[in-house]
Amino acid sequence: MKPSRLKIAPKVPTKPPMTPARSKQTLMTSRDRDPVQVYCRIRPLDVPNEESCVTVLSDTVVQVVPPESSQGYRSGTTKATQYTFTGVFDEKSTQKPIFHTVTLPLIEDLLHGKNSLLFAYGVTGSGKTHTMNGELQDGGIIPRCLDVIFNSIGHFQAKKYIFKPDRMNSFEIQSELDALAERQTEITNKFKTPARRGQENEGQRVTDATRITALDEDQAFAVFVTFVEVYNNTVFDLLDDTPIDPLRPGKIQSKILREDQHHNMYVHAVTEVEVKSADEAAEVLAKGQKRRRVAHTTLNAESSRSHSVFNIRVVQAPLDYQGATPEKVLTVGQLSLVDLAGSERNSRTKTTGERLREAGSINNTLMTLRSCMEILRENQLNGTNKMVPYRDSKITHLFKSYFDGEGKVRMIVCVNPRADDYDETLSVMRFAEMAQEVQIARAVQPNVRMEATPKATPAGREALLPGRRKANRVLTEAYRKLEQGGISNPQSEVPFDIDMVFSAARCSWPPLELQSASDDRLITALVEYLQVRIREQQSRREQQMKKCVEMRTLVREMEEELILKRQEVLSLNEQLKDERSRRQTFENRVLNAESANATLQRHVAEHQKYARLLEEELKEKDCLLNQGEIEILNVKAKEKTKRQLEREKVKRELDRYKQVESQLQRQTERFLVMRDLLDAGCSVKVPGTAGSSESDTRTPSIGATHRVSDPKLVGTPSLRGPAVSTRKRRSRSVDPGKGWLDHRPENILDLDTVFQPQMNRAKSITKLVDSKSVTDAKISKYVLTTQEQDSSGEIETKLYKGDVLTTVGGGAQVVLQDVEILRHSSPTAVKRHSDGRLKDVHSRVADIENRCGHAIEGHNRVKKHCP
Repeated sequence: MKPSRLKIAPKVPTKPPMTPARSKQTLMTSRDRDPVQVYCRIRPLDVPNEESCVTVLSDTVVQVVPPESSQGYRSGTTKATQYTFTGVFDEKSTQKPIFHTVTLPLIEDLLHGKNSLLFAYGVTGSGKTHTMNGELQDGGIIPRCLDVIFNSIGHFQAKKYIFKPDRMNSFEIQSELDALAERQTEITNKFKTPARRGQENEGQRVTDATRITALDEDQAFAVFVTFVEVYNNTVFDLLDDTPIDPLRPGKIQSKILREDQHHNMYVHAVTEVEVKSADEAAEVLAKGQKRRRVAHTTLNAESSRSHSVFNIRVVQAPLDYQGATPEKVLTVGQLSLVDLAGSERNSRTKTTGERLREAGSINNTLMTLRSCMEILRENQLNGTNKMVPYRDSKITHLFKSYFDGEGKVRMIVCVNPRADDYDETLSVMRFAEMAQEVQIARAVQPNVRMEATPKATPAGREALLPGRRKANRVLTEAYRKLEQGGISNPQSEVPFDIDMVFSAARCSWPPLELQSASDDRLITALVEYLQVRIREQQSRREQQMKKCVEMRTLVREMEEELILKRQEVLSLNEQLKDERSRRQTFENRVLNAESANATLQRHVAEHQKYARLLEEELKEKDCLLNQGEIEILNVKAKEKTKRQLEREKVKRELDRYKQVESQLQRQTERFLVMRDLLDAGCSVKVPGTAGSSESDTRTPSIGATHRVSDPKLVGTPSLRGPAVSTRKRRSRSVDPGKGWLDHRPENILDLDTVFQPQMNRAKSITKLVDSKSVTDAKISKYVLTTQEQDSSGEIETKLYKGDVLTTVGGGAQVVLQDVEILRHSSPTAVKRHSDGRLKDVHSRVADIENRCGHAIEGHNRVKKHCP
């Protein structure tokens, strides 16, 4: 039998089919549910003798005791509370037992193509970042995860850039030539880029030597990492070397969340770095940590101001039948490690400005996470289907698929046992207790084994045999030795059958060292060994043919069963059609009922609207009535007050009048004395007019009236009483040649005054109803009569006079020209100064005497000669 030649054809760059996503319907029939596993880690106290409010009772139970300074203790809550967790780590626990208990099972699932989520939760300053990152001498969860992954797949990794991310949450396989070109470009860029300073002073990192052995060695692995942060509910890429937004210069470009073809959420266009060792991955982690936002607060010197998400994705594909290149079937596992920023209270941190805005965003995200957990628990306990608000926060929206059953979910609750943090710690404990009641669907992902491309498979081969990687390694070593032996092209001159290599990989060859040229035992042993191998090969081929026959029989039975199933499907389709017709009828009835209901609702809404309008109108009328009553009461109160003031004023005026009357009586007596003196024979000289040199000496008689020329004495009563003229004086303003419009309101009092206005051809009206009375051709003058009370309480009549002018439009307008005033005043009334004060009676008497002295010449002389 001539062995077939082994030819390794180069791969063409094609996009491989992705592993089909597990649908929710499949999960409903092939999964169980597991609760969210919550672990508690107690942070050591900063001060050894400081008061602690948290005590570890066992490996799963902690007790929280309210201190005297807590709000609960002041409100009367002094009872200690116990909380149960999946596991509890006290203050003395190191990073290693926490990693092996919590994270190591998740890494094993990751290397088998399963997804997991682990996040650290707690208040600010409780040790979440330390738990995730650790230190150089005692690494945290993330560095230990990288160590274990590369310890396990170190010899099974594919060459770099064979797997290439497409930035849409999937991968493609490149050819060896394309991958080689990218590797050369990377080496060139490394030489051009100067080495970063300061790494030599960071120290040597202590690695974790743990290794997972239960792996398929015929798989090609590649590890990709991403590092993002959620700051103020906005996603930023920490590994992007050009983070500036081209559309907004000076602003860091943010990322958006999208859903891939398998309905999983991912960060679109995120930088996904392929790492080939744990040290390289640690450098990438340190690079992202330097770009993460931290700030100093009262409770924490380096407080995280954002939520960080470090994703590790392991891509694996089976090697082809030659054991050289990956097949076009991919299995992707993802481990998301989330460091949530700690919740904080502004009353304790005393933050302002940007720090306060960051704290509000952090608390809102944690509150949304808590709300999602509560609604999930309520839906599972009560069988309801409430909407879970994943989209209210970027963190919950990003990990929505985990809570829907696409992987395991674990949580590490970090607790600071200080007494000052009791209130915040109690809230964290309650959330952890509630989170453990949430059930996450568990789906078993089948091993993906798909047949390779037919053109790359030899004839008759229907399955990939195990041990392909080892066979390829043996074949490569054989060709290398042949090249060292002097054969220039060993692949064409000395072809090997791949089955011989598989056999050689499973069994060791006999010793091939030739001791002497005449020794035929080596040739005989080699021939016997090859004959045995040939018989085994023939036996395997016969077994394979039997399996093929069995497979064909099985396929035939499956086809017959498929025909029966199709018939059942047809009958079910008929039933489904009937059900759809009945459903359509029912839907039509529902639509009619909804339409009638909508019409009734519109009528009800209209009636309600009309009722509201009537109620508002009624309220307005009630308000008007109340307002009218209030105004009536106010008017009555004002009138009452006014009448009271008028009474008081009249009383005061009467008192003043009596006083003035008594003073006038005394003055009259003095005037009588003066009259007697004059009647006794005293001569009075009356001066003539200005410019006259003639003088006249007259002796006044009893009863004579003298006219005083001083204008200030006009209106002063004479010696015998006031002289009143009975002749009425006509107003000078009255024009007898024109018609007057006398506008006199109805409430005008008819006063018996000497001076009365007289108007010829006057037309009297009480109210101007329209413009006809003004536009009369006979009317050219207008007078308006008003009355009001002056400051002394007397009636004052005003006559407003004006001309009636014809306008351009045919109407008329009144232009007021002047005003005449008719006023009554009592001669005995007390006059006031300009500032409102009453004049003194004695000053008035002295004033009268002074004027008489100036008016009557020789007064002093008469006074001397009178007896």
